[in-house]
Amino acid sequence: MGRRTKYKVCLSTEQRERLWAIARNGYQPAKKMLHARILLMADRAHPDGNWQDQQIAQALSVHPNTVARVRKLFVSDGETQALGRKPRAQPPIKPKLSDAKIAKLLALYHDGPPPGHDYWSLSLLVRELKAQKIVKHICRETVRKILKEQGIRLSRRKRA
Repeated sequence: MGRRTKYKVCLSTEQRERLWAIARNGYQPAKKMLHARILLMADRAHPDGNWQDQQIAQALSVHPNTVARVRKLFVSDGETQALGRKPRAQPPIKPKLSDAKIAKLLALYHDGPPPGHDYWSLSLLVRELKAQKIVKHICRETVRKILKEQGIRLSRRKRA
């Protein structure tokens, strides 16, 4: 005999309809659809539900631990946590420049180009950042992305 289920899934009618729509539409991520199917099969409040973990795992070709984990997430944390992926605590790559250095870059840009130049170019900005020892090494693309995030687009016309 199987062990008793510790986390019992009981879906309301609205939840069941929402999960049914997710599981059937085909436009959701595959994991989300799979987790919706697991919850629908595990639902104790519906006559088509109330499957055991082993039966669900066998029917959907997943490990029984996956079924147990989805049940537990649904009961303890709610529907969104059970269906969605866990968000990252930190980005995979740390930012190249800190907020203070970004502020210095923006201040440098707003002070205007150095004497002898009519406009800022990416190469000129990179050169100035290195000359003022704000950074040791930086790529033009990094500077361009930072300026783009701030809504700044470099052009070849004089600054007023």
